[in-house]
Amino acid sequence: MNSYKSLDMDEQILGTRYRILQLLYVEESVKTYLVEDIKVPDQLFIVKQLLPESNTLQNLAWLQQSFFKEANILKQLGQENDRIQKIVDYFEANEKLYIVQELIYGHQLSEEILVEFPLREDQVINLLLEILEILLFIHQHNIIHQDIQPETIIRRHSDNKLVLVDFGSVQEIVTTTVSNLEYIPLEQLQGQIQYNSDIYALGMIAIAAIMGLSQDEISRLQSQKNLLTGEIIWRDRTIKVSREFTRIINKMVRFDYRKRYQYVTEVINDLQKLKNYQYQPQKLQLQRLKLVIIGVTSLLAALFIGWFGQWLKPVNSEQLLYQEGVSEYEQGNYQESVDTLTQTIKINPQNSLAYNYRGDAFYRLGEYEKAQADSSQAIALNPQDANAYYDRGFALFGLGKYKEAIADYTQAIKLNSQNPYTYYGRGLARVKVKDYQAAMRDFNQAIAMNSEYGLAYYHRGLIYAELGQKKEAIADLEKAAKLFQEQGEQESYKDTLQKIKILQK
Repeated sequence: MNSYKSLDMDEQILGTRYRILQLLYVEESVKTYLVEDIKVPDQLFIVKQLLPESNTLQNLAWLQQSFFKEANILKQLGQENDRIQKIVDYFEANEKLYIVQELIYGHQLSEEILVEFPLREDQVINLLLEILEILLFIHQHNIIHQDIQPETIIRRHSDNKLVLVDFGSVQEIVTTTVSNLEYIPLEQLQGQIQYNSDIYALGMIAIAAIMGLSQDEISRLQSQKNLLTGEIIWRDRTIKVSREFTRIINKMVRFDYRKRYQYVTEVINDLQKLKNYQYQPQKLQLQRLKLVIIGVTSLLAALFIGWFGQWLKPVNSEQLLYQEGVSEYEQGNYQESVDTLTQTIKINPQNSLAYNYRGDAFYRLGEYEKAQADSSQAIALNPQDANAYYDRGFALFGLGKYKEAIADYTQAIKLNSQNPYTYYGRGLARVKVKDYQAAMRDFNQAIAMNSEYGLAYYHRGLIYAELGQKKEAIADLEKAAKLFQEQGEQESYKDTLQKIKILQK
């Protein structure tokens, strides 16, 4: 985006009353001007000129009607809340649509998120709560912003408050152009916008702020996602952030919107609880001490109460350790997760979920035999756990036991036929035993269940190439490359392009 360019425009007056003073920004389908109202001298506004992608009269009429309707809703919204940029006017001229917005004197939030200068946890919490307050208002009015990013949040100089600007819902009516993919979740790219799509975008801002990342670095984070779950792995030992806050951010940016926070109020409640908590320097040691105290108290109670002491086992210890282990796993701290979940299992050897997560952590560490053993124990404790068979399938795959892996994937599918990743895993194993037709069916099923599954297209393309069907192979690999690029998986994207070039020779 080019800012404050020299004036280059076709017309000096817009809508008979707005004199152009400066061309501020030029994007693919949008021009942004600084204008003055000739009927009210010295009154400055921002005007966005939107160029519709369709040029048929019927479509233009529909676009104009939809645009006016949405702009009017947002105009009313801004009149009710001064934390939302006001819409002053909107009109059509020469087959272009215009929206006149309040000029807010302030700076973009991007100027507060500085590279290599992370904000403190309490600063980010306050930032989130302030923005969530505005989001709560617009969601209560059945509006989704659709373009939450540091550039659409302004710190107003007059009162130092944050203001939301440039709702994507207006621009999306006119153009399909999407910018700053780093802050947009998959379901929004697929046209299935949800209220918690805004929550995802805000969670990405929190990650940028707490880590001190540039937009390019945020983009690279997208390529570090877990290839099986799609979750972003962002936290490391150098970042000073509590487990509680990490858990909140992780839930804000879940890949699957159904597992994300559903409502703004849920995020606000969790952040308020965390904010009210007294942070202490030796928090981890105090937690451990608390667990010891709980255990000792339970033991003393058992001595006094006898058989009734069975009710006072340190259940809280097990639950706290289990949650801590899960949190460490989700943060990518796999060895720490193994250590914590091992303590959980010592307290309760019947905790199948603890075996499940510890097995997953072992798998991430490349310790496939231990991963297989834990998954087997989880299956013994709960034979109906499809996820345990799924996990053991990947462990067996890692050990090169492909036929056994296929058997476990098949059992997982019998218990839960709605997981595309299981078909994908079985497809990989069938490729290894050169059962290409069966592998093809599995990748077909994975794609049918998730049309954005880049890896499934990629491996199906490799099968086509192996079978000598070059045209089909290139088509699948091109689809995979497009998805990898859209999802920020740059290494996979580059690798796929290389394979396409080889096939095209």
